This record gives sequence, C-alpha cells and structure tokens, in this order.
Amino acid sequence: ERAKRSAGWQPESEVSVIDPKKGLRALQKVLELESPIRCLEAIDIAHLQGGETVGSKVCFVDGRPLKNEYRRYRIRSVGPDGTLNDDYTSIREVVLRRYREAGAGNELYPDVILIDGGLGQLHAALGAFDHLEMRPPMVISLAKKEELIYVQQRSEPIRLGRENTALRLCQAIRDEAHRFAQHYHHVLRKKKTLDER
Repeated sequence: ERAKRSAGWQPESEVSVIDPKKGLRALQKVLELESPIRCLEAIDIAHLQGGETVGSKVCFVDGRPLKNEYRRYRIRSVGPDGTLNDDYTSIREVVLRRYREAGAGNELYPDVILIDGGLGQLHAALGAFDHLEMRPPMVISLAKKEELIYVQQRSEPIRLGRENTALRLCQAIRDEAHRFAQHYHHVLRKKKTLDER
C-alpha cells in the first residue's frame, strides 16, 4: 500500500541535519560503486510475538524521502517453523513483491537496497533475487547496536565511525523504514483488538 499523508509520517529528523549529497558520496566511496547513488530504498519487518507481521519499504532520492514511493506489506508467508514471524521469510516476501514490479520497468528501481538486519537478513534478500529475472542492485544490510554494514559478496562487514556521514545516512533511512513498519503494525494491532471486542 502507498503511504498516505493522513498517516502522519514524518521522515527521520536527522536526515535534515546530514548533508544528503555528502552522505551519498561517502556511501558510494564506502561501497566502491562506480556510479553515483541517487535512489536508495530500505526494507524493515515488524511484528510482536508473531502477530500482525508487516513489512515496509521507504524510498529516498538524492538523500531525501520520496513518500509516494513508500510501501507497506502485510506478510502472508509462513516460515519453516510454521509461524508468520520469521524475519528471513518475511524479507524474502517483501523483496519479491516489491522488485518483481520494479524489475518489469513498472516502478522506480533503486541503486542501493538497505535491509534492516545482519548477514542473515542480507542473504534472505539476495536469495529472493534468485527467483527474479533481473540482477539485484547493490544490496546491503545494517545491523543494530554494532551498526555494521554487511555488503553482498564481501566476507567481512564494514565498520565505520559513528560520525561517518555514510553511516549516519544509512542509519537515518533504516530508522525511517523501521518507524514506518512499526506504525503499520500498531494500526493493525489496534484494529484487531477493536474487532475482538
């Protein structure tokens, strides 16, 4: 579903503090990309003990949020243990649903995809592209707490200083995806609670 203004979403305030162009140039250098990064999308999963699992996708162009390209997803896939709260399965579903349309040329296609999580979440996202016809763009993941950046086809994560503009930009976009997912999750939880009364 497309993001709506009525949902009251405000992008991460820290993005306005960071110089987006500087952050994108720094990220391009960190990822060793030949071409400049213009479009960056981030994906996150939210659930509470397996209930009302949802996914989000936010889109930033030139370091600024493009809200009409935000999406939210109700997760339908069941993980190996038979539950709906399997992060890896949920990430694969969101990536498949999102980039099948984008790869067909029907929607904006990003230069970089940022997954909220660690190496397992990165592998889950990359695995989804095995079922799609197009090659993935640069796919990375950002693990919380240690804030390590995992990159496809690299054995070791990238550790950047806390003040590094590339890291701060990734954190801000990751946090926006997280908030967008959490908001949708709470909306569904509230609706379910009201329906049960």
